[in-house]
Amino acid sequence: EHIPGASLRPRLDDAPLALDEVVEIGSRVATALHDLHKQHVVHLDVKPSNILFRPTGEAVLVDFGLSRHDHLPDLLEEEFELPMGTGPYISPEQVQFVRNDPRSDLFALGVMLYHLTTGERPFGQPTTVAGLRKRLYTDPVPPRVHRADTPAWLQEIILRCLEVEPDQRYQSAAQLALDLQ
Repeated sequence: EHIPGASLRPRLDDAPLALDEVVEIGSRVATALHDLHKQHVVHLDVKPSNILFRPTGEAVLVDFGLSRHDHLPDLLEEEFELPMGTGPYISPEQVQFVRNDPRSDLFALGVMLYHLTTGERPFGQPTTVAGLRKRLYTDPVPPRVHRADTPAWLQEIILRCLEVEPDQRYQSAAQLALDLQ
């Protein structure tokens, strides 16, 4: 399917965005993730360049090269000795080679929401495994430190997405989408 238009990637250059736009983008991406997760697929490379929007505004996820299906063998797991994904968006469990948790995608969405809200990445731009592991023990700076007009509720949503322990994050993309709405 051809989806006309640019990915979400160019919007990062404009960050921080208007808060209502951040919330709208987050809600649409969370809804797309919910649809994906219902099909037993974890994307594992959610990032702005892998998100397109239909003319209707519906978010579409692309590039399933690192994804994992719950009912199929994970051949990538056997091939790689380093964490797979795009550095800033890799979840703590991906750093530890866990590839079957849909909450990994919610972590990546939290990274995007943080960046779109503040203009900063919560864990920088790591290029080494040691840099990736920092997210296992370093809390992100609260978004309101970078952008004082961030509502407390939005900061709470973003920080919940960025919890190290998946059990402390949203348990489903549907819950996240509902809170953003």
